[in-house]
Amino acid sequence: MSLIDKFRKPSREDFGDYELNKLRKEYKNENIEVFASSLKYLVDLDIYNNLFEVYSNWEEPVPLLSDETAEIANESSLLVLAYENLSRSPKLFSELIDYPKFYYLYPFIEWVYSMYLGRRLISEDVKRIFKSDIGERIVFNLEDFDKVEIISEPTPEFFQKLRKLKWKDIKTKKFHSKLEKVLRFFVFENFGFKEGAFIAKQMEIILFLAGCSAVNEGKEKIDENDVIRAYMALFKIIETDISKLIDKREK
Repeated sequence: MSLIDKFRKPSREDFGDYELNKLRKEYKNENIEVFASSLKYLVDLDIYNNLFEVYSNWEEPVPLLSDETAEIANESSLLVLAYENLSRSPKLFSELIDYPKFYYLYPFIEWVYSMYLGRRLISEDVKRIFKSDIGERIVFNLEDFDKVEIISEPTPEFFQKLRKLKWKDIKTKKFHSKLEKVLRFFVFENFGFKEGAFIAKQMEIILFLAGCSAVNEGKEKIDENDVIRAYMALFKIIETDISKLIDKREK
């Protein structure tokens, strides 16, 4: 180490590596390396930064409380069933997976769709997303959502099983939080309110997807591998030009 390196101010990447090494020592999970390499890939290619720019300048293509929004939402049986079967009350803290955990999946898809289209979305774009099977692909196949040909249909029972999920143990719950810290350090050089909100929405999605992983595997508790798989699914969504999947479905 040179004298300059010794006294230079640590970067957020340095802090990210520090947290990553702590994680490796505490959790002997080989999939941590897959998580780290996938995250660094998105950061190094500026894909994560490009998505954050879309989020930072976002303008809703359809007014959220309009009749048109309700009409578009009803195009997705996945969203309808989630609304009908997941708890919508924030007071029910005993339930790990509730409707707010699911809610941000479709807005997140909209941001990614806009990023790959290279323009702001209009209402017709949103209709294409909700009429497509992109949500079902992600929920039932996670990081393999772009490979499957036969897509599972959502059922009330699937969401009812999500409601009953618990953490495997407190160590698994902490694993979920510690991965978020690594993500935050690597993605942002500066961290403020908008960056915090961007990450917070993703953490909701990741918990929901971890629950999907557990239910898809027939489990009643979320373990470390479910959490990792949820992150890998999120990273795969970000790096995939989902406009091709959505357009293919429409055709």
